[in-house]
Amino acid sequence: MFIKYISLERRSQPQEWLNTYIMTQKVSEITTVHLELTDKCQAQCPMCARNYHGGPTRPFIKNGDISIEQFKNWFPKSFLKRLKNFYSCGNYGDPAFARDCLEIYSYVREVNPTTRLAIHTNGGMRNTDWWKSLAYAIGTVSNSEVIFAVDGFKGKHEIYRKNTNFDKVIENMKAYIEAGGVARVDSLVFKHNENEVEDLEKFLLGLGVHSVNFISTTRFYEMDKFKVVNNNLQTEYYLEPTTRREFIKKPNAQLTDLLDLDYRKIVFKNANIKPKCVIEQSIYVDPYGNITPCCYIGSDYLEQPIEETLPIHILRNQSVINTKQVMEDLGVYKCQSGILETDQYLFTGLDKYWQGENKCMTCVKACSNAIVERK
Repeated sequence: MFIKYISLERRSQPQEWLNTYIMTQKVSEITTVHLELTDKCQAQCPMCARNYHGGPTRPFIKNGDISIEQFKNWFPKSFLKRLKNFYSCGNYGDPAFARDCLEIYSYVREVNPTTRLAIHTNGGMRNTDWWKSLAYAIGTVSNSEVIFAVDGFKGKHEIYRKNTNFDKVIENMKAYIEAGGVARVDSLVFKHNENEVEDLEKFLLGLGVHSVNFISTTRFYEMDKFKVVNNNLQTEYYLEPTTRREFIKKPNAQLTDLLDLDYRKIVFKNANIKPKCVIEQSIYVDPYGNITPCCYIGSDYLEQPIEETLPIHILRNQSVINTKQVMEDLGVYKCQSGILETDQYLFTGLDKYWQGENKCMTCVKACSNAIVERK
């Protein structure tokens, strides 16, 4: 989603605030951890970066996960006790698919009775007893929750959430809710399910879901349809964006424009980066113990260039290469190094990549607004 966060909004004196956003937090100042427990998933969502258009898994995916033993070694109790927010929302995997997901969440709750715990999941795995146990593990702490992905009723839901089953998701969700868990839903809106929005919301709220968030995607980029393939790369069908005005989401700059280096330099120069990693005092940890400032950098750092020639893939590859260079310069911390047991500064020097034309492409796409005029 290279330009999801680039806005054309005009702002006065856009760089004045930057001096207050310097990466200076120590390990002791981290209050939020985004942990990717695994890069395994049973689903094949067509727009997910772990697979090719809903077909074969991309070669850089290792299908690993964090064991409870590793977790206890990587995250000392003294560190966990300070956290205000601990959640899992995978770049490439579903946290509920991780081997020791339940054990890890139970352990964090035991160590820190007050921190927010959350999981984003497709909800289509495990049995009802497991989901009841997750509700008990997470507890009733304010804002602790599971966010399920439900993209329409049966038959429509599975068009995007390939290899999941609507009935199974609802069964697991009901078990979690009945055991006292707080459930919310994120629902992607496409052309094929846009007429079910109102009925779906009524149905889900009736089950005890606290709220339903209907969202569209920018992952169509400049395409009017998105090809979905099987594991043999044969085309199965196409996804089409919603036609409902309230859900239409378009990038504010054309990808083809951003291929122009001179124009891109202007975009970068005027991008006002407000880093969430500093604002939220957060880190991201992938399934292999790599610590990066956020999941966006973590995603680009892990991913390999894609041999495709659409504008989005060209820009994505440039972003991946640029991010790898940035992290080479700053160094990627490893949980197994014991860094979380220290009080060291993290990623000192990252702020230099938030200024001028030297901005990190990932930081621009994830945490900026830009003043852009295309002549």
